[in-house]
Amino acid sequence: MNTRQQDIITLLEKRGEITVKDLAAHLGVSEMTVHRDLNYLEEHSYLYKKRGAAVFVECSDREKSVFYADEKYRIGKKAAELIKPGQSVIFDNSTTALECAKHLDLSMGLTFYTTSLQASLLLSKFKNSVLYCSGGYFFPDSMGFVGTQAEEFISSVHADVCIIGTSGISSEHGLTAPYPMHTRLQQKIIGAAKKRILVADHSKFDKTAMEKITDLSDIDVCVTDGGISLEQLERYKRHFEIVLA
Repeated sequence: MNTRQQDIITLLEKRGEITVKDLAAHLGVSEMTVHRDLNYLEEHSYLYKKRGAAVFVECSDREKSVFYADEKYRIGKKAAELIKPGQSVIFDNSTTALECAKHLDLSMGLTFYTTSLQASLLLSKFKNSVLYCSGGYFFPDSMGFVGTQAEEFISSVHADVCIIGTSGISSEHGLTAPYPMHTRLQQKIIGAAKKRILVADHSKFDKTAMEKITDLSDIDVCVTDGGISLEQLERYKRHFEIVLA
């Protein structure tokens, strides 16, 4: 994937849908070049094409992990430092939350709750901890469980901390996600924890997906990377604490 194709995905994440004509103007290339890029991205399930336009599709966990991998690694490591021994922690289905789980100390005696298949497999190795996993509808794109059963599982939880990701962070629209099922589940997770930690790389700021999760005021701490601009840093610090990784 080239830089221009990454720019297309970034723009689509923010807008949801955009015309070929507007993409060509934004990128400074021909519409034919845009069509070639869209064909490639459609083949890899990042979007789907309709007459004269492209529509964003939340890409699979495997493909998402390619984007900002170094930043997510650092964010996960820094977020893990915020978890204290003996705490109960909820992990959502996001790739960045999974990075946090990878960096936890095995000896901390934690209690885990998760809707993520990958997090479940990883956290099952923590011999001194307790793990609870949800059921529900398995959503391949996020490698996690969603739907009524997953929501009911989280509704029964009262945790110290939750670690959550998001598709978009906006001063105007709050946290957003592309699918209603994910939105409802994220809302349950946020409501089930005393402390809410958002893990998101800098590309998520000033972006809005289709469905609102919650207001920024419902987040206590956001761990992000140094790619966030100074202007964004000052603006979003009005809503929650920001920790740079």
